[in-house]
Amino acid sequence: MSSPNVLELRNVAINAPGGRPLIRDLSLILGRGERVALVGRNGVGKSTLIRTLAGLDAPASGRVTRVGSQHLVAQHADDISSESSPESRGERRSRLLQEAFRAEPDLLLLDEPSDGLDRVELATLVRHLSETTSALIVASHDPEVLRSFRDFFVMTESGCRLYRGDYDSLLADLVAENEAREEQYVRKLNQLSSAEKKSRSDLQRRTRKKHLGRVREVGRAPSRIKLNDKRSYAQEKQGKRAVRREARIKTERDSARATRRSLPVSLPLEIALPDLRPATGRPVIKLEDVTAHAGDRILFENVSLSVERDRLGVVGPNGSGKSTLLEIMVGERDPKQGRARQDLSRLGYVAQNSKNWCFEESVFDVLMTGGCVDSPETAIGCLRAHRFPLALASRPLASLSPGERVRAALLCLSQREPAVEVLLLDEPSDQLDILGRAALTRVLRQWSGGLVVVSHDERLLDELGLERRLELV
Repeated sequence: MSSPNVLELRNVAINAPGGRPLIRDLSLILGRGERVALVGRNGVGKSTLIRTLAGLDAPASGRVTRVGSQHLVAQHADDISSESSPESRGERRSRLLQEAFRAEPDLLLLDEPSDGLDRVELATLVRHLSETTSALIVASHDPEVLRSFRDFFVMTESGCRLYRGDYDSLLADLVAENEAREEQYVRKLNQLSSAEKKSRSDLQRRTRKKHLGRVREVGRAPSRIKLNDKRSYAQEKQGKRAVRREARIKTERDSARATRRSLPVSLPLEIALPDLRPATGRPVIKLEDVTAHAGDRILFENVSLSVERDRLGVVGPNGSGKSTLLEIMVGERDPKQGRARQDLSRLGYVAQNSKNWCFEESVFDVLMTGGCVDSPETAIGCLRAHRFPLALASRPLASLSPGERVRAALLCLSQREPAVEVLLLDEPSDQLDILGRAALTRVLRQWSGGLVVVSHDERLLDELGLERRLELV
């Protein structure tokens, strides 16, 4: 006998907070024990859909029916903490997840549940996902989480669809779709360019014909009334053609722009990575017997290391001081004991959730005012070379998602003068969508400078081919 339904959607439409349509005519039935993962690029509306399913937001139209108990762990539910709380962000997230699984609701909704979890906590989450009898809807970019699912709800700007299969097959499918969209975009741009070129040619031809016609009209000296009537008819006819032509070109231009906005944000930085000067043997970062505290608790002690073109992974459980270590490396925090030296002109740093890149300036502004490029044309060329959507490039960095900011930060750092020689990245794969994570991996593998990466993502660290690991316990 089939399980009773705990969630039913009929012809549901959902808008973004600003009114932009996200979902139209969505119908879905979920029974107890059924499991589905929501996947899609940042900003496509996964969190908005989760909130609607939980009853926190009302749909623009349609009906959402929930039967039994529900429990939601929202994406940013663990961000609120008191100054006196000893818990890290990952520890709070882990506690909220434990409470959710213990509640055994009929419907369990999890939005990016792996954010901030260390290796042990992530393994516990994956085990709970496989053991729970609750109906599950999980929005996630995490490969380890997604590998525990066989049903995926793929969300895009053009619609939603159900995909049945394993994660690796889904990834291959999404990559193929992305390549097809890029080819379609190029075709549309070529069509638009041809249409605008033809429009300019037609305008020049009509202008020449108009001037020549006036000369001939004067030579034949027709009556003024007849000449005005003829000219009026021609202008009206040509005006209607121009309106129709411009409407057609505008439609093609809008279509090309819409297609471009729907492309996942990716940074093929291999086409624009800086040429680094030869290694000098002089370290960019040097730590000597460094010790760090959090209040009265020792995070780590007597850490010594030297970084120039080294590729180093920093691992350890939540609360072990990984982010603190990076802050000491870049000079944002002083060690409790020991000595830390760094050459900031050779360093590039992206903090966890790219919080140190929450500027009111846009990517374009940073490129122009930071001495990265010498002209607006060069900035636009850089953005296009990186396939970074101009719609995002003109928005304040603070308004972008953390994943989008990570990619924007890497774009800006790749153009900085003098060239960055060592990148320090704190959990760079957090909140990156599937294709964004693949792009990040490709970029960092081709980066020829030094690299220090803090991450719980063991698969990412392996894929980056890091030479050394520093484990904090």
